[in-house]
Amino acid sequence: MLQLLLPFQILFIPGLILLLLWCIYRVIAKKDRAVGLVLYISLVIIVDGFLNTGLYIPGLEQGSIRYSEICAFFLFLSGTAKELPEHNDRTIIILLAFFYFLLMFVSGLRGYTVKDGIFEFRKIMLPQIISFVLAYKGFKGRDDYKRFLFFLGALLIIIGLVTFWDVFFDRSLLKSDMLYKPEYWNNRRAGRFGSFFLNPNLMGAFAVLVFPVMFIRTFIEEITWKRIYCAVGLLALSFALIETQSRGPLLGVIISLFFLFAIPTRTLSMAKKIGYWMLFLTVFYLFMPGFFEHVTERFEKVKPETNIEAVSREVMWSFTQRIISDYPLAGIGFGEKQYIEYALRYGFKEEYSSMPLDNPHNSYLEMAVFAGIPALFIFILFNILMVKKGIGVILMHKGDELSLYLAGLLAGILGFLASAYVDMHMFTATVAPVYWLTCGLAYSMMSSAKRFENI
Repeated sequence: MLQLLLPFQILFIPGLILLLLWCIYRVIAKKDRAVGLVLYISLVIIVDGFLNTGLYIPGLEQGSIRYSEICAFFLFLSGTAKELPEHNDRTIIILLAFFYFLLMFVSGLRGYTVKDGIFEFRKIMLPQIISFVLAYKGFKGRDDYKRFLFFLGALLIIIGLVTFWDVFFDRSLLKSDMLYKPEYWNNRRAGRFGSFFLNPNLMGAFAVLVFPVMFIRTFIEEITWKRIYCAVGLLALSFALIETQSRGPLLGVIISLFFLFAIPTRTLSMAKKIGYWMLFLTVFYLFMPGFFEHVTERFEKVKPETNIEAVSREVMWSFTQRIISDYPLAGIGFGEKQYIEYALRYGFKEEYSSMPLDNPHNSYLEMAVFAGIPALFIFILFNILMVKKGIGVILMHKGDELSLYLAGLLAGILGFLASAYVDMHMFTATVAPVYWLTCGLAYSMMSSAKRFENI
């Protein structure tokens, strides 16, 4: 039966091109920020990341203008919701984000070389800054939040299709030199798939961020065809998440759902949320009957994997803490090359008879080792205030639709932060910008209580 789908492969690239042209028209001619933000994050993931291309600057080996940055330029020109006042307590959140990025920039000046550090900062951190700045002012209209999530469903369907073709047909719908990287082939041989992210853990982290809010968007939609479309996007995302077999993100989804179900929302009671969740699981089980066994398969391997004498996450965490203890205030400087240099200097190769991993495989330790404990503290405080203020807004406006979306965004952030404990999510060029975009949208929703009136 699946073979009947193969002829449709020829439609994928033409369809993608037509969709891209339509998005460009909406962004430039109509100044549609809802479509624009989806286009921006799609370019970050697919074009900048997976295709690894840009407008190269002549004379610079490591210099280019990313296509996402061109999109961001037009989004800045489109303007934002300027009439919204900001409370002082929420302005602190913006200041914390500013100081976090400032400390990361200073650490970039202290990289392996100044050139290497600045290049790594530009590659990893600049997309995060742009994403947050684009999102934190929000949209001109309240319905744009709903439209943004609607159009995001198209990206989720595309991601799911790429995973589907890879899993069942052993084909890639888009060609890229990145497919020859070990992080793709090594995981694929193990039966794990990462779609455009290549690394299944990164695909999983993306799913954690967007699943809760898309779950809400799907089940509060009243128009039938739109609800079906959103449900298809949610199913596609879930399929891609299951095929990653990533333990951290799967646990992150559970954490986010606990928050989503527990937070009081008048228009969507806990009983309704749990009912919708059971309905979704039933439908998903009909399409993928063995998904539960597929999910639990890797969890059963936790003990055997931890008994293998090799360079593990635990080894890297312990060794990284030694370096942090010697450089607690400002860190060692930015970049994986700098990290490897210090690990070798501290005798990692002699102690473990192996080269160190490229990074600590823990986003929080990576912040501290690159830029010092103050940077880590600022990041944690930023998230605490975001969640605290967000919960306050939700409780104050339980009956409003935007409060439901805010709950979904906060749930995704919490699940993502949990999964980031076991990987380098915050120092990736594809997933970290989505996190900061999510934070920016959450901030924009709670930046003024007046946004929730007369929805």
